[in-house]
Amino acid sequence: MGGIQKALINMLKEISLNKRYEVDVFTFGEGELMKDIPSTINVYKGNLPLQLIASPFSEVKKRKNLLQIMLRVLCMILVRLVGSNKFYSVLFKKLSDDRHYDLAISYFNDVPNNYFNQGTNLFVDKFVSADRKFAWIHTDPIKANFDYEVCVETYKNFDRLLCVSEACKRILINFLPQYQHKIQVIYNFFPIEEIKELACQFTPFEKGTMDLISVGRIENQTKRFDLIPHLCKLLKESAISNFRWRILGDGPDLLANQRLALELGVEDVVEFVGEINNPYPYIKCSDVLILTSAYEGYPMVIGEALIVGTPVITTGFVAAGEQISDGHNGLITSLNVEDICQTIAGVIKNTDMLQSMKCYIEENHYTNEKAQEQLVMEFDAT
Repeated sequence: MGGIQKALINMLKEISLNKRYEVDVFTFGEGELMKDIPSTINVYKGNLPLQLIASPFSEVKKRKNLLQIMLRVLCMILVRLVGSNKFYSVLFKKLSDDRHYDLAISYFNDVPNNYFNQGTNLFVDKFVSADRKFAWIHTDPIKANFDYEVCVETYKNFDRLLCVSEACKRILINFLPQYQHKIQVIYNFFPIEEIKELACQFTPFEKGTMDLISVGRIENQTKRFDLIPHLCKLLKESAISNFRWRILGDGPDLLANQRLALELGVEDVVEFVGEINNPYPYIKCSDVLILTSAYEGYPMVIGEALIVGTPVITTGFVAAGEQISDGHNGLITSLNVEDICQTIAGVIKNTDMLQSMKCYIEENHYTNEKAQEQLVMEFDAT
């Protein structure tokens, strides 16, 4: 259910509209979004060991298959003993075939040195035959702790390194100046009409005085959902309690954040909804979407909020200004808790400003035009 997976699905939907492209997708693991891959796309899946190592251990445990759980643990041990490259190379040798492509794409970020799941760049580089090879970069490479030496070696055989924002492109050029001729931008796509239809499927809650919402994987290192209970406490201490803050998503820090909300005494104003297959009615019915991330590339949820007409308050990640026109369709603040609190409090107290932002969003429709231009330029290049 992650942003990268959704971005891939959206791009596949866009590509499927162009009959000149025939597309194969090779997935290491499986997930909820498999059903959303367009029927015109050919889907191939990895063998059982690859599926297990690419699936979160929590998901494997849910299957209650003891043999698969033991095999997953064994794979984890082997990765740590022999290294991810050697481990994946053994798996990939059994999966390689004689198909040849005009273009092969590694779509996942797998060069940060703290990632456990690896292999997409390795697979495309060494085990796929293609005329051209692209690698996608979905985040700020510095903030995400990309390893320089690993990047130099990983990307030397790729023809393009595609960033999801101009800001990430500038950072990557500074980080890997020797590859600057390869680095370009393709914005994320959004199925705009589909999102609008889904947003009207049901009414998720009874409207309150001020409904705030945050959506994403509940992981504190990047997304900083742990800030929300503290923000709720600061707002209440400022005599602002006429709000309800809903958090949609699941992840490794969900329970810790729920406990934090109880410890700070803000469980009356913050609600952990959990993972929702269709979050758009929640976003549409909310007054403001709030992004508390320490860093991002080009977050899907901001585009989704603007499509359904909901203003955004976001921390100032490097590409924030490419999605948010500060003061018009949303507000950009620092990562400082007091600054975020002050910005939220300003919106709660000034409903005229909120209404003005909603009107701006309604008059300036979100489109895929720029992303379409970028994609055609790179995909059709000879």
